[in-house]
Amino acid sequence: MASRTDRPLILIGSGPGIGRHIACEFASRRFNKVALLARNAERLAEDQAAIKAATDDKTEVRTYPVDITDDEEFIATLDKIEKEMGVPEVFYYNAARVTLSKLLESEGREIEYDFQINCASLYTAAKWAIPRLVSLADADAHARPSLLVTSSLLPLDPIPDMFALSMAKAAQRNMTQSLAKVYGPKGVHIGMVLVGGAVDPTHATLSPSNIASRTWGLFEEPKEKQTFEIQVV
Repeated sequence: MASRTDRPLILIGSGPGIGRHIACEFASRRFNKVALLARNAERLAEDQAAIKAATDDKTEVRTYPVDITDDEEFIATLDKIEKEMGVPEVFYYNAARVTLSKLLESEGREIEYDFQINCASLYTAAKWAIPRLVSLADADAHARPSLLVTSSLLPLDPIPDMFALSMAKAAQRNMTQSLAKVYGPKGVHIGMVLVGGAVDPTHATLSPSNIASRTWGLFEEPKEKQTFEIQVV
């Protein structure tokens, strides 16, 4: 089990925006092991180098190229991470595809693919992660086992020209709420970060660094006052 001196973070959907900055934020604040997952091995290597540089090479960062829509490959990768880095204290789900899909003009398969990334693969991840996070909560009162998810305002205010993603994000929020209702009382913080616009490094609030800082604030909330979601707008 993870301990106060061994705190692994698994980040699904690494990349130069939110994913990399979340990893840097958590690694700079005492998470000593980081596992990065994404399709693109070259981009993962760039993220790995950035995190190591941000923490003076004090963080163990490993990369795992994987197609998370392939359940068998995804679970095998998570099992490998557990063997190499230990049980995660935080499981961060940042995977998404942002693309146009016009209402009644796009193919139905666009709905299916966005649902797969945002919901079905998150469901697979949760089935793997939740039992481990519950066990960690039982074993270590000082741990803060968490499953956190990046989302947007689409579940609350859908965009017709992005209807597939809007539908998938609404379903994702519904499922994550259900997880919070069941496993929150068992000691696992289930939370969502709703990003209310395009991520922009020059924006005061929508910069990836500010989003990462706000996410750390969500994670650090007192256990008796943990909230389900925050909006970054």
